[in-house]
Amino acid sequence: MNNIPFVTSDRDLVERIEQLLGSGSLFGFDVLEDVPKAIEHLSVEMPELVFLNFSDGLIDAKAFLGTLKSDPWLLHGGVIAFCETYDEAHKLERSRGANVIAVLCYKDISLQLPRVIEIIQSNRRILFQREIGADIVGNISGSFRLENDFTVASCYVNLVCNFLYNANRLNAEKRVHLNLALNELLINAIEHGNCGITYAEKTAWLEQEKPISGLIAQKCSDPKVGARKVTFEYRLGPTSSHFTIADEGDGFDWRNIKDASESENLYKLHGRGILVSRQVTDNLTFNEKGNEVQFEITYEEDEGEIKPGLFENIEPTHLRAGQTVFSEGESSDFLYYIVKGHYDIVVNETTVSTLTPDDIFMGEMSFLLNNRRSAMVRASTDGVLIMVSKKQFVGALKRKPHYALFLCRLLAQRIQRSNLKSAIIRHEN
Repeated sequence: MNNIPFVTSDRDLVERIEQLLGSGSLFGFDVLEDVPKAIEHLSVEMPELVFLNFSDGLIDAKAFLGTLKSDPWLLHGGVIAFCETYDEAHKLERSRGANVIAVLCYKDISLQLPRVIEIIQSNRRILFQREIGADIVGNISGSFRLENDFTVASCYVNLVCNFLYNANRLNAEKRVHLNLALNELLINAIEHGNCGITYAEKTAWLEQEKPISGLIAQKCSDPKVGARKVTFEYRLGPTSSHFTIADEGDGFDWRNIKDASESENLYKLHGRGILVSRQVTDNLTFNEKGNEVQFEITYEEDEGEIKPGLFENIEPTHLRAGQTVFSEGESSDFLYYIVKGHYDIVVNETTVSTLTPDDIFMGEMSFLLNNRRSAMVRASTDGVLIMVSKKQFVGALKRKPHYALFLCRLLAQRIQRSNLKSAIIRHEN
């Protein structure tokens, strides 16, 4: 991992974090003391991760996050934000966006940041989805043992939800639903499963206006409770994702959880997390003991809505199955960004490959080389494309030069994969 951009004017905070991570850390920091410098840095370097001092009075952190939301390709991975108070942290968590991975309070940095960094290192394959592009085709799986810590749990949840959203597997509404379900079920596993906190205990504690983390810490002071872990497993596939959450508690009678669709149960607090989770997920089931839950999220084909800021003002083109996008020998006047659909590449009436939104672009080689099209492309399903003319492309690059770098990286990855396939074929022969 290269140096991480740190958007802050507080050099003392940077020094504190550098000392915390130690001399053996795999990365350093590029300190950026204002938003324009930070955006310019991201436009050129396209980093995997950004640290943001959200409470820095000399940094317009909201403007920075707003820019990231408006142009998803500025940042491949995500943001770790630091806040001075819990109130600020909670507000930022409630307004999630711009791929925020974790929100840490200053006083918790020493305890929480090393854990968050460890989680990121263990999950890099789902964090940096724009770097792997068309390789997102099979199952991506992970199995982890989590401590009884909401920050750790939330970090895992954000990584998974951000990945599926930015890989165009989920739209914004479904991302919110998945985030809600995972958080609710992990919280239940920690609070009620491992820590054995009853509904009455939690209510009494919260009535004293104390954070629930204090009650969890109190329960975990018992070595037997503190040693318990939550198992979190995911399998992210091309059409759906499957999740398993298990605790080491005594379980509960899940059969008595009421149907959330019935109006008399809608506003009941006890068991509300499970009720809501059932409403927004597929096939939610518990094991017999009641200390393990599994569920699925099914994607609608091409339901994602992420598109790069480069194309935000270009009207999309809708195609029907069987419609020709371009023919062999035509001039290459347009670069195509694939929003939706499957497209067959046809040479001599033979389909040699199929492109999908995972391939991101279509027709880019002849477009850049000013060659005529070397094959015909035909929509095999209904689809949506954004057609970018050369004039639009050049004009956009003047405004957002980082797209030229992204396109170069994408082409280099495709050439690398092609060379690897050729080497494998030669070896097999």
